[in-house]
Amino acid sequence: MADASVTFQRIFSRVQSTLPQCLENADPLPITSIFSSKISETAKHCMEAAVRSYVTRKLVDGANTNLGNITAITTVSIELVRQELSLPTLPVLVLSDAFDTLTIGQCEKLFGFVEDNVSVWKEDQFFAPCKNSVLRMCNDLLRRLSRSQNTDFCGRILLFLARFFPFSERSGLNLVSEFNLENVTSFTNVETDDEEEAGRPVGDMGDGAPRLDYTLYTKFWSLQDFFRNPVQCFQKAPWKVFTLYCNDVLEAFKSFKLDNVQSSTSARLSRSLSQPAASSDTPQADQYFAKYLTNQKLLDLQFSDANFRRYVLLQVLILAHYLTSNIKFKQENLTEEQAAWVAKTEALVYTLLEETPPDGHKFVSTVKHILKREDMWSGWKNDGCPEFKKPEVVDKTKARQNGKGDEKEEGEGRVGRRVRQKRKVSDMVRDADSRGKFSMGNAEMTRLWNIHPNNLEACKSPERDFVPALETYFTPAIEQLSPKSDLPEGDKLVNDSNFGWRGLRLLACRSPHFFTHSASPIATLPEYLTTMIRKLAKDLPSQLTGDIKVEEEEEKEEEKVVAGLGEGEVVKEEEEEMEDGGERTELRAISDEERQALARNLQALGKDKWKILAKKLGNEPDEIEYIESQEPNDEARAAYVLKLWVGAEGDDANQENLIYTLEGLKMAQVANGVFT
Repeated sequence: MADASVTFQRIFSRVQSTLPQCLENADPLPITSIFSSKISETAKHCMEAAVRSYVTRKLVDGANTNLGNITAITTVSIELVRQELSLPTLPVLVLSDAFDTLTIGQCEKLFGFVEDNVSVWKEDQFFAPCKNSVLRMCNDLLRRLSRSQNTDFCGRILLFLARFFPFSERSGLNLVSEFNLENVTSFTNVETDDEEEAGRPVGDMGDGAPRLDYTLYTKFWSLQDFFRNPVQCFQKAPWKVFTLYCNDVLEAFKSFKLDNVQSSTSARLSRSLSQPAASSDTPQADQYFAKYLTNQKLLDLQFSDANFRRYVLLQVLILAHYLTSNIKFKQENLTEEQAAWVAKTEALVYTLLEETPPDGHKFVSTVKHILKREDMWSGWKNDGCPEFKKPEVVDKTKARQNGKGDEKEEGEGRVGRRVRQKRKVSDMVRDADSRGKFSMGNAEMTRLWNIHPNNLEACKSPERDFVPALETYFTPAIEQLSPKSDLPEGDKLVNDSNFGWRGLRLLACRSPHFFTHSASPIATLPEYLTTMIRKLAKDLPSQLTGDIKVEEEEEKEEEKVVAGLGEGEVVKEEEEEMEDGGERTELRAISDEERQALARNLQALGKDKWKILAKKLGNEPDEIEYIESQEPNDEARAAYVLKLWVGAEGDDANQENLIYTLEGLKMAQVANGVFT
């Protein structure tokens, strides 16, 4: 233990003594010269402690800190990691220590170094060990910043995280489509008397501006609760409240239109009420921070603000888009009446946005494009967030060497021939759609899809009905049953297994005799077909069955079958008993109490048994990982898995299917004592 302490102190002191030399040229050579060979993990920890101690004690000096020294020692740390003289997390920890001790202004300047080196942090050597440290560092910075005063810096941090992490990073995907329910909007619940109308700025409101009363004020700000939690719109009572409030607010917007001059003037005044005061020498941006006050007296001014109006209308569009889009974890769907109201409201909102200056039509076009991209994003998440891969780049030089290139070498005195670009598939589809045609990407498939203008109607045409009629299919067999037929018994169609299999399918689809109850059980398929064909012969034209004594032969056939089996009455009684006692219980989805009992039994089997069931019920590995991180114990996780299964399958998530699944997993004891 004493030798280890001496070694630690020696490495610690020697590294700290050489760090000033490294900072002069941002060169790790003075430190690398200390070690003659690869060092152990313990020595790497000593190196990390020495560098971090030097940063916090020597380099950080409050407002007088030289940020150049911080960036230099971070660069040195990166080189030490590449030479395997330090742990991979050292550069990020150095920056984290610096950010913890610097002012916000200095942090904003130093963060530029972090952004410039995003390619370094994404290297294989750094990404896996450092990604959690980078995320923690950025979150610590965001907690220190003000959303209203440091908006730009917050945006830079979020953009950096978007560049640093891949699209498939689970921590930023919100896989189960949860909402930020903590974003509660508070507003006045008591009507205030407006006794200061005389002090209201003149010229800010037009003569046609409506008088916004307390009722409209309450309805307007109550909509924020639906925007915060759209799931409640699927409930009957909240849906009525939402549609009523939304119609009244949109009608108020519709009755009070803005002109370009009025909207710009009132927008400046409204922004002064919603953002902190800026210094006189700071240039004012058109839009700074979209967080508005909810005072009742400000609603008149806010209704005159074009940006405020756009924010509210855009919230309505986002909510409508969520209600009608296909999302994997959305359990409910709108009724036809609700969907019609959403479509009508969307059209009205787009009209109001187009009438809102400035550049209303351009704004609407941008919003539609963003919502279309949102559909692609939702589809990607529904598919399990597959990883994006860049397409392979074809080397033109190799293509020419392989004889596949179309370009000529200029050195040979021949003019290079331009390579004809392949037409984009999107252009072909767009052109075909404008002509009411289909473009399938293949000449033969395109021809087949364009034979008929309506493919669904073409499938219903009589020419595509390939199922034969009963008369057509069974007429040869009926003729073979005639007494005049001298065909051997073994060569008859009723003894052909292929004919019998097709005949059973045809009888099940088109014959009423197939499902009639018979007290006489059938021993073989040929005998059953013979009996059914004789019954069908009664319904066919007489010229086909004139030589067949249907009734006599049918009676003889039934007597033959009953005599061959014996004890026919006993069989009949057993069938009747089975029919009386064979009533199937109505299948229903398992209840909440049953889910909890199953979860307890599943937890009692041991650790991770719930994962086996979750995978069998169709959950992806990333979903299982998310459930494990969100729920405190195996019982809660198992209950959540069963809840998702019931929500996805409905009545198919019943006792019978669950027991069948558990038996296949050899966990049938989980259902013991649950279903009575």
